[in-house]
Amino acid sequence: MATNRSLSPEPPSSRRATPARWLTLCVVLLAGLTLAPQPSFAHEIGAERQVLVQVFEDRVDVALFYTEAPGARSGLLITRFDVNGDGKLEGHEADLAGRALLPRMLGGLQFELPGERPRTGQPELKVEVRQGRVAAAAMMSYALPTLDAEATRTMIVRALEGDVLESELHMMPGGALIPADAESGPGALPSVVRAGEEVVASFKINADALPEPDAGDASGSEGDASGQNRHE
Repeated sequence: MATNRSLSPEPPSSRRATPARWLTLCVVLLAGLTLAPQPSFAHEIGAERQVLVQVFEDRVDVALFYTEAPGARSGLLITRFDVNGDGKLEGHEADLAGRALLPRMLGGLQFELPGERPRTGQPELKVEVRQGRVAAAAMMSYALPTLDAEATRTMIVRALEGDVLESELHMMPGGALIPADAESGPGALPSVVRAGEEVVASFKINADALPEPDAGDASGSEGDASGQNRHE
């Protein structure tokens, strides 16, 4: 029997492992984050985090977007990995910076699929610097057994207790899935998860999205059966 298991990515590698669609999403949303307004000075670190979770019948895709305003912490990261001193993080510099930044991006977040054992994959990372502001994106995909037609799949996004950065959260079904109840529907789920909170959503197969049975196969089966009856 499957047990509960939190989703934790494998250590990233420099080899691109996730689908191209996630890279495209990364570029588009990362550009938006990089150009976003500066955070309030009341937040000492000036960090912001957005999480996008899409649940499919055979996998879960997680996109994580993280920014830090210019400051001591972001400056230290840039200084550490900006080998050529041009104020940017590109190529191998960006790969190394992404690996170092990933624990900070994920800090205090848990992703759980109760009763299921997702197969973890390597996250794809992208890091950029503009005017001292660090913007990063991580894309992760977790393979799952295909959901049965009558079953539901529950996704939990949890922020641990303590000094955990709050996250803007978007959780939605993908593929042939739809919300399993009103609480998991559009507009019903919280859009922010804070320390000590969790967001739970359940999804099920949309019967209307399933492929229609092949009429040729059905008639062929009937013909075989009738032929067998005649033979008997």
